[in-house]
Order: sequence, then C-alpha cells, then structure tokens
Amino acid sequence: MLRLVFAAVVLTVSALGFAASPGPALAEDTVFRCGGETVSIGDSRYTVQKICGKPSRSESVSKSGKDRKQKQAKGAASSPSPGKLQKWTYDRGYGDYVYVLTFANDRLKRIETSGRGR
Repeated sequence: MLRLVFAAVVLTVSALGFAASPGPALAEDTVFRCGGETVSIGDSRYTVQKICGKPSRSESVSKSGKDRKQKQAKGAASSPSPGKLQKWTYDRGYGDYVYVLTFANDRLKRIETSGRGR
C-alpha cells in the first residue's frame, strides 16, 4: 500500500513539473503586437511594416540556414531573393523582449522572442 501511495505521489509531481515547464513550441508566437494593432502569421511584409514600422535590423538568410547572412542597415527592407528567408528584428528596448519575425515568399512565417532588449 505504501508503494502505491509513493508511486502516485511521484507520478503527480512528475506530471505537474512536466506541465509547468515550457516547451520549445511556447517560444513561438502567432501574433505580434505593435501598439494598438497586431500582425499575425501569414501577413505580408508590407502589412507588417505598415503596422509596426521599420525593423531595428533586417537580414536575408538562406533557407538551408548556412552562412552568408547579408545584414542590412537599420530599417532597410529589400526584397529577398528566391531561396532566402528575410528576418526582421524588433528591439523594443530595456525591459521588453527582442522579437524576430521571419518571412518567406513575402509572408510572415514565424514570430520568435530572442532575449531581452537593450
């Protein structure tokens, strides 16, 4: 009987610990708030820039994730070439997160947080 109680306690504590720990899927968002408006997965680069303004940083990255990142000046948003992803970074400053928005084929594909702002 004591073994059953012990096993139940261990399973309960394990389940609570597992449920409370954030997994990698929680690091991604589906909506990004810009002031009083939001942008979401599937929105165009034009729409995102219209609502959120120019990004703090922009870079083109090959889809394979290999080297050859082409960093651009602050606020520059050029057209990505085929086979490239466009990553826009929004640094909202001290106390807020840095958000990285990834575009493929001119559409927002991923919204991630990347540490705290400066």
